Amino acid sequence: MTARDLTTGARSILNAATELFAQEGFESVSVGAIAERAGISKANVFHHFASKEELILAVMREISHSHAEFAEGLLAEEGSSADKLRRLITFEIVEMFGNRQEMRLILREIVDHVRGAVRDQAQKVFYRNFRATVALFEQGQASGEFRADFDPAAAAILLNGANHVFLQSNDALRRLPEYKRLKSAQVYAEQIFTLLLGGVVTHPVAAPLKASARQPTARKSALRKHKVSL
Repeated sequence: MTARDLTTGARSILNAATELFAQEGFESVSVGAIAERAGISKANVFHHFASKEELILAVMREISHSHAEFAEGLLAEEGSSADKLRRLITFEIVEMFGNRQEMRLILREIVDHVRGAVRDQAQKVFYRNFRATVALFEQGQASGEFRADFDPAAAAILLNGANHVFLQSNDALRRLPEYKRLKSAQVYAEQIFTLLLGGVVTHPVAAPLKASARQPTARKSALRKHKVSL
């Protein structure tokens, strides 16, 4: 069942399941609790989804689409890699704050020690998004727009880490007067873009990589390489 195929009843079940899974974790949530949150019977849940495992996999597949498809679309476009990165950062921050429950669910299940299809699916979602971001940095290196002396994977980790910490600690940060300067998700996204591309020192000093640097790949090969089927 795809997002486009969802009935109103199935949609309410997915929404309830996403909220509960994000709050309590997959193992701790019962089908009965999902039914209660959705305001329907337990039998109605099984009418739409054969099991709790099928339900969370449907949730994971749906979560994966927006960010990955947006990043992959940018990768296939012509134009400035810096502009694409700016658009991706802004989209990701706004999307994360518009869908906090979904993002927290992905982060929870990625680090969950329970093995199986649920964790595998969560990791596929993460890998698809991460590889799309890496490919954008590689594309900028291949075109000569970005420096060649950094590892695109390290840059992607830096970006993802900044965004995830901002999401997870946002409620606490709001209590600090320094936080008020960021004002909104859009302002934060612009600051991250500026720091990521410009750094913080007046005269940037590039430290040579000890290991052999990976060779930048062309746009089409980068797009082809990073995809993970869900």
